[in-house]
Amino acid sequence: MKSSTPAAKTKATKKAAPSVAKAAASAATVNAKQSKTRLSKIQKNTLALRKHHWPNVTDDDLWIRHGRNGFTTIPRTLPLFMEIIDAASKRVTTGGKSVPAGKVYLVLWSRVFDEGVVKIEVEAAAAREAGYVGERNVTTWRQHLTVLKELGFIDFKEGAAGPYQFVLLFNPYHAAKALHEKGWIQSATYDALFERAIEIGATDLEDEDDDE
Repeated sequence: MKSSTPAAKTKATKKAAPSVAKAAASAATVNAKQSKTRLSKIQKNTLALRKHHWPNVTDDDLWIRHGRNGFTTIPRTLPLFMEIIDAASKRVTTGGKSVPAGKVYLVLWSRVFDEGVVKIEVEAAAAREAGYVGERNVTTWRQHLTVLKELGFIDFKEGAAGPYQFVLLFNPYHAAKALHEKGWIQSATYDALFERAIEIGATDLEDEDDDE
């Protein structure tokens, strides 16, 4: 019996590679279809509940992003991230005082696009959205941006409009996990975040070994 030559093995590998890629693409398509089907079922069930409890309400009475402008995509766990930020802020402030920097984080997410960068042209306007008014509104805005940076949620760079014009939003799950490892988050709060993440299908907090 003749043994396979290196050239024959290479040729066989090249033939097998497209098959593997095709199978992977096919599996991805199936998963996408399954996800779409599940979403469709959830939508139908929710619409049925809405019709039952609010029979006279129509889409025109609601703000639904389909057909509307001015929306963004945010993590469903954002309220928990805001809670974590407000509680952990005392770790990086003078005198260990907690500050409501979570409001600034909400403003940033309301302005960000999929590239993860926020461009702040008018700091006073952004500060107002966070609820900061008065003579120190911009100063407070900047202080809370610094808190977010020191907690690992953002970074910022200088631009023509000021020292905090460009803001980069890091993965908030990674930031929260790092704070948890430092012991800066109460176990109950982190557990709530972890459980909510599992509930919505977010795997960012899971260890890499869990996927093996």
